[in-house]
Amino acid sequence: MAPLPEIPHRPYLTAVLDELAVRARELEGRRLVSIYFGGGTPSIWPADCLAEAVAAVCAAFAADRSALEITIEANPVDCTAERMAGWREAGIDRVSIGVQSLASDELVSLGRDHRMGDGPAAIDAALSAGFRRLSADLILGAPPLVRSARGTAEDALAGAATLAGRGVPHLSVYELTVAEGTPLHRQVERGEVVPEDEDRLAELYLGADRLLTAAGYEHYEVSSYARPGARAVHNSLYWRTAEYLGLGSGASSFRRDPDGSGLRWSNHRSVGRYLAAPAGERQASSEPLAADQLRADRIWLGLRTSDGVPAEALDGRGPLRDWLVASGLVEVGSERIRPTLRGFLYSDQVARRVLDEFRYP
Repeated sequence: MAPLPEIPHRPYLTAVLDELAVRARELEGRRLVSIYFGGGTPSIWPADCLAEAVAAVCAAFAADRSALEITIEANPVDCTAERMAGWREAGIDRVSIGVQSLASDELVSLGRDHRMGDGPAAIDAALSAGFRRLSADLILGAPPLVRSARGTAEDALAGAATLAGRGVPHLSVYELTVAEGTPLHRQVERGEVVPEDEDRLAELYLGADRLLTAAGYEHYEVSSYARPGARAVHNSLYWRTAEYLGLGSGASSFRRDPDGSGLRWSNHRSVGRYLAAPAGERQASSEPLAADQLRADRIWLGLRTSDGVPAEALDGRGPLRDWLVASGLVEVGSERIRPTLRGFLYSDQVARRVLDEFRYP
């Protein structure tokens, strides 16, 4: 097998900073509230590159680094004491660790490069390194390699109980999605792995809610649980349809225009193509968004959160409001419409119905 080519860390940083210089001028006057290093494997980027990126972004938007939430996504095996010391020096104050599962056979079926003890070890190392803003993710319904190895719901939720007991202040708990073209998808097609059915996934979802809310977590978004004061600032921006700027290959951005419409664009996914393009010409696609489409997005995304949406958000949409109430998906108050636990469980159906109401695909 040929060796992997060396990752062009410094040229990539230069390209990101060049793109920042162009985009910051287009977004002049915006207030910066968070920085998020995610997608791919940002935890292998050298600490000096991370530090330069943080400093440049703060300077571009005249932001005080200490007032921001600055997060890095990390694989458990990358959470070494040396790397985490570098992250802290770079200004990163929050780590999101991709634990995914604490069961060895599930990690194998998911194609992960870490094993059973690596996730808890990474959590302990991050806490020891002084990271108090910490998140871990888990996947519900990750299939064991052997169908007969499936245990009870309590067995499947043991990972959530373990991480809660370790003091992780934020947990993201997702149902497994088998994406087309992935190794797991090919295993499913060959019959080597059998995904959980919808009833089992619903059982696990409701079980996770009971377990984590009893442990003092707030279920504040469909897949997110937080101790008091530990909500994810950055992720919450998406659910409020706030503007965001993405830098680097494959990154996405969203800008809102004064008339209520907006624009969403994405960069080239290929690192080589991203590096080769001029700083202002790295987007691969763009999508203009009408004001009504953004209104629909604010509703269905807002109904993914425990805060819900303002009561007037559904003014003029009586049939939609009536369906949400009659189906037990929301509770209507004098000021807010908030999702029920059932509304969380059926959030995809809620989103489809809202978009259909506004006639957007």
